[in-house]
Amino acid sequence: MTRLTRKERDDKRKRTEILAAGLGMFAEGGLHNTTMANISKAAQYPLGTIYKYFPGKKEMYHDLVIERVHELGRILYDIAHKKDLAVTDRLLAALKAQARFYRDNQDVVKIYISERSNIDSVGMPQLNERVNRLHERMVQLFENMFDQGIRKEVFKAYPARDMAELFADIVHSAAWSCLFREEDKDTSVRRVSMIFEMVTTGKKK
Repeated sequence: MTRLTRKERDDKRKRTEILAAGLGMFAEGGLHNTTMANISKAAQYPLGTIYKYFPGKKEMYHDLVIERVHELGRILYDIAHKKDLAVTDRLLAALKAQARFYRDNQDVVKIYISERSNIDSVGMPQLNERVNRLHERMVQLFENMFDQGIRKEVFKAYPARDMAELFADIVHSAAWSCLFREEDKDTSVRRVSMIFEMVTTGKKK
């Protein structure tokens, strides 16, 4: 693994701090009402430094979303490929990890949901396309797990692709609902259990 130079570490730290300030401003006032000057003040970096790392607030918003989606993808990929776990345990672990990820990153999730129709489809179609591609990879991970589980008769015998798409949609909807209703963690955990029970046969293999 290549070690970063001092300048590279410093650049990474500054970029992270600027993104955090941008996230705070977007969460507080929305993307439309936030200016680069607002972010500069919140980050306590000169405006010129902000522009060094991000050409504008849309690019900053883009990176915030994409980095989180990539992070979730890595988490789910690692869980899906844990060969020492039964497929039911992998699916449940992935479900819990996704719900936890949404809770831990609720500001980004709320901003993305709020801004998607206004920004992504018109002003930043490339972001929408990238998120959709990454979503498709997540669905494929679920599809592979369902395919394995259906053959083992631990998941209900519907087409694996259909199961994966419906499962992904239900997980998203349940997580979003918890965030926007500001429901507590216990409610989220209970819903996770219900979703899991909907797709399993109850057999142990």
